[in-house]
Amino acid sequence: MLTNKSLSFLKPTQEAKVIGFSEDDIPTKILEMGIVPGVFVKVKRQAPWNGPLFIEYGKEKSTIMLRKEEADCILIEMQ
Repeated sequence: MLTNKSLSFLKPTQEAKVIGFSEDDIPTKILEMGIVPGVFVKVKRQAPWNGPLFIEYGKEKSTIMLRKEEADCILIEMQ
């Protein structure tokens, strides 16, 4: 069964596929970094006290930290 959630829902070591965005006005930097629909993302860890997510994404295994507000606008499909 497939479910759609935001990226901030993922826990460390979970992986999902980006399917879109919840807002029309998404931060340009997210798109420029290659976080686009069809890309797989994996949460490596999360900073304490519900802090930023350290994620790995794409075939090149790029890594980035995203704030919760940014992760909330990225929709994912969990499998």
